[in-house]
Amino acid sequence: MKPLLALLSAALLSSCALTPGGSSGQARYFAREVKPVLQQNCVVCHNGALPPPAINLRHRDAAFLRLPNGKAYIVPGKPDESLLISAVSRMGTHPKMMPRTEVSLTDDQIGMLREWIEDGAYWPEGRAGVLKPQPMD
Repeated sequence: MKPLLALLSAALLSSCALTPGGSSGQARYFAREVKPVLQQNCVVCHNGALPPPAINLRHRDAAFLRLPNGKAYIVPGKPDESLLISAVSRMGTHPKMMPRTEVSLTDDQIGMLREWIEDGAYWPEGRAGVLKPQPMD
């Protein structure tokens, strides 16, 4: 019985290490950091109005969708495999660098998105996870 308890404890501790602050901390981080950047810089174009395979960042299911070639816009835990990071970093092999305006994301914003994806890309279900275009302040 003790080996099972030790195994369960180790699993719980390792999962907590991957999600600092727990789900409430991740929800706050998404709401305060990730969501505003995506709404102000991405969702105005990437809102599902364009035909597939255009990225739709309005909600989690669409944003995490895998393309027929196996690539994905957001790969939780793997920012270097996420097309979103390639696009906003304006490097790599992504054919369309984003955003397509004269203003690029700042290094801090790109770093925040990279860290968010690296930490598992928490994106809440329901209303809290729906993104709408927001004008920049």
